[in-house]
Amino acid sequence: MDQLVGSGLEHVCISPGSRSAPLAMAFARHPGVRVWMHLDERSGSFFGLGLAKASGRAVALLCTSGTAAAEFHPAVVEASYSRTPLLVLTADRPPELRGVGANQAIDQDHLYGSAVRWFCDPGPPVAGADSARHWRRLAARALAEAAGTPPGPVHLNLPFQEPLTPEPGAPPSPVAADGAVTVHRSQQPTSAMRRRFAELVASAERPVLVAGEMRDGSRLGAAAIALGIPVLAEPTSQLRLPGTVVAYEALLRTPGWADFHQPDLVLRVGATPTSKPLNHWLAGAGAPTLLVDPDGGWRDPDVLAREVFAADPLPLLEACASRSGGWRPDWQAADAVAGRALAETLAGGPLHEGQAVRALAEALPERATLFVGSSMAVRDVDTFWPAAPPGRLVLGNRGASGIDGLVSTGLGVAAAEQPGPAAILLGDLSLYHDMNGLWAVRRHGLRAAFIVLDNDGGGIFSFLPQAEHEDVFEELFGTPLGLRLEDVARLYGLEFCSVERASDLEGALRGAVLAERATMVAVRFGRADSVSGHRACWAAVAEALSREGAQ
Repeated sequence: MDQLVGSGLEHVCISPGSRSAPLAMAFARHPGVRVWMHLDERSGSFFGLGLAKASGRAVALLCTSGTAAAEFHPAVVEASYSRTPLLVLTADRPPELRGVGANQAIDQDHLYGSAVRWFCDPGPPVAGADSARHWRRLAARALAEAAGTPPGPVHLNLPFQEPLTPEPGAPPSPVAADGAVTVHRSQQPTSAMRRRFAELVASAERPVLVAGEMRDGSRLGAAAIALGIPVLAEPTSQLRLPGTVVAYEALLRTPGWADFHQPDLVLRVGATPTSKPLNHWLAGAGAPTLLVDPDGGWRDPDVLAREVFAADPLPLLEACASRSGGWRPDWQAADAVAGRALAETLAGGPLHEGQAVRALAEALPERATLFVGSSMAVRDVDTFWPAAPPGRLVLGNRGASGIDGLVSTGLGVAAAEQPGPAAILLGDLSLYHDMNGLWAVRRHGLRAAFIVLDNDGGGIFSFLPQAEHEDVFEELFGTPLGLRLEDVARLYGLEFCSVERASDLEGALRGAVLAERATMVAVRFGRADSVSGHRACWAAVAEALSREGAQ
């Protein structure tokens, strides 16, 4: 409640009920909000609608669980079509009382269907170290979504377990937290937004720019490099250009180096990063984060953003003064050390995904399109793909990160007539999951190079704690396919070759990329070699950083 008021809420229409008691009491005791009591939920909701229409600002509605929530529906529909901001708060029974015949318990999830701009059921409140931060973020986002483009109703369904009220006495005070967030919304940033963004960047001593998946990230290249700060960009951002930090995953897997290089400000553009070490490092640092997303997507699972800029990132980056010196040289020096260590280790180690990614980067011409699969494939591209001038487009299904439909998505990319050839990098399990998609190759005369990382099963699980459970691991997680990829290629009319030595990779991949027909290259290696090869890379980077005293 304190965050709602702090974010601009001035009015709430409350109808009486028991399950909503925690919310009602908090509103009634907060001096910053006006409470309007209504015995009838339908009348109260339309009263709040009128308040919101006249003021142009969101008004909250609060009711208990059950059919009381259904009484709000007509006003919610009107708010949706008249583009009136409303914050609809429905109290609910906790999950254990749903679907078991409990009194006054109905299905309230998505109760208002498509009429709301955003819906969230955060579950029952649980005390924890970060709970205040999460609740404040939820409140701030709810009001921001209601005031979005276009404005409209937002529905928060809030379940409570008994006891519903504290012991009588002094009411609880709001819990302070650093999770409050400010939202700036304008597709073309206003002068005030640009000035605010530039001031925050200028005040930081150790800022970093983190770029996740973007279709048009290359347009930010000159402005991002000109900032003079470390740029950590995954290949699907189209921003992994010369001058960016490439080996950040290897660097951040070295605890001493990662701890010594924690940022004091993070600029986020694009989707949430793929790299787990990068996400863990950002979460552990807890640095203020400026989330820049033209669509206002709130892609911030660790709840780190202090300010959200729903705006084009380019004018914001261009508004910042270029830095000289700073700590980017430290990152660049360490990146060079890590790059050499990775190259030397890949040259002498067992064949695994890392060599395939490096060889594919060498085989692709300057203008080409790479569609990269989920699971290990995209993570290894993030880890081992080098910086390159703009011209190559790197795409993937990173919205939900599934392995379904990757063959067909990649062929759709190949059919879009992008400049240069198309390559599709994915694992053998992903290929099997959408094997029928290969039918489109012959039916539509498509040309693409399939590079299949063939480790006979789900290789990513070998890196996870499941691998320690040897009695069930192979059956439940390793899932060996026993699939002859040469037969798959012949069935669907693709050329085929296999590679089992790193020295043969570049020639095979270059031939596949430049071939006149669709070609499949199976890169064959053992899952154990993949694990040992990756770990050897991380160890080599850590040793090289220690040996050369990279700070």
